[in-house]
Amino acid sequence: MPQVQSDEIMESGSTPPSEKKARLSDTEAQISQHCDQLIELKINRFEIQQCQTSALLHLPEEILLFIFESLSIPDTITMATTCKAMAQFISRNFVFKLVLPLSSANQEKINGRNVLSIISAFDISVPLGHWNLDKYLKNIEGVGLEQLQKLMFSAFELSDHIYLDLIVPPLYHEILGHYLSKSKRLKELHIEIDNSKEMLQMMDIVAKTLPCLRKVVLHACYYPGDEDLDTQERVNSPELDFVASLNLNELLKKLFKSVSIRSLRIYGLGRSLRFNNIRYPLEIHSPSLHYLRIDQAKFFFFKDLNCPELREFNHCELYRKPKCLFHEQTFAGKINYATLLAELSPKLEKVNGFDVKHMRSCIVDPKSTQEWLSQLRNTCDCDFCPRRSLQ
Repeated sequence: MPQVQSDEIMESGSTPPSEKKARLSDTEAQISQHCDQLIELKINRFEIQQCQTSALLHLPEEILLFIFESLSIPDTITMATTCKAMAQFISRNFVFKLVLPLSSANQEKINGRNVLSIISAFDISVPLGHWNLDKYLKNIEGVGLEQLQKLMFSAFELSDHIYLDLIVPPLYHEILGHYLSKSKRLKELHIEIDNSKEMLQMMDIVAKTLPCLRKVVLHACYYPGDEDLDTQERVNSPELDFVASLNLNELLKKLFKSVSIRSLRIYGLGRSLRFNNIRYPLEIHSPSLHYLRIDQAKFFFFKDLNCPELREFNHCELYRKPKCLFHEQTFAGKINYATLLAELSPKLEKVNGFDVKHMRSCIVDPKSTQEWLSQLRNTCDCDFCPRRSLQ
């Protein structure tokens, strides 16, 4: 019997070897084609990704950091969500918020990164001697302050000092001076104030060296320089201000040498005046101020208010509903809300929640004090108003 080659033996229904080779060749060609398509697709995606990010991320970091100087904190946070590479760049160079004091572990994590916001709210006055300038500065050693935009610097834990006199320790002035010397990009500043010469110097520095500053919050604290004088001696003494424990007008005069400030809040007046039955004669002159809020309204009155760009004004008192603008006694002498709205702050839109902008639309001559007085009287809704009882 003749011998048959193994490659010639076929089972019923099987494919000839030559056809198998042909099919295998076709399959390999298809796989190769699919691989080429996948590679091309990947390259196209990479090119698209590069087009979206390379214009910014391929710049030197020094240029990128210079660009980020002009961004606000919310804008920087938003930029971190745009892509992974941008998030890595921002995480490598910035810390959004830092709460002091720092632990040793967090000090190592900072590693020279730029901090955008600092909250220093621990007590540097009690226990006495626990903190000094060197120890405080060592705690923030390695923290980049050049890009700092927001500083909330308190000297006290207020919950522990509700019924005590708050006296700013000398250490506070030294630390604040350090912050102001390092952080020239500040846009928001929350600080304690007193009647010391050091604080007057700080206000000069703030006004002259912080061109980006927009919002200021001042916590008025007691200054013990004239604690032996009683209320009547303070009023009658010609060489002293009306309230010797707080020379707020001088501080504000120096502060508003800066024309960049748009928002001001003052609180703590009652504590700074030691809750005596006296009202501080406040004077505010600012060509740029848009928003003004003063807490503990019963401890002040306006001797003068000249803010032509003011848009909103609030004076608040706990547990007391604000009176209408016709009966509210916030001003002294010939100044009242009618003269404020007609002459001193003609762009005001809201006062203590009252819609002044709508009132203005109902007046024929917005520069007429008499028309404003009549409008304020007509819109009065006070419970004690004689006009209301007649109705």
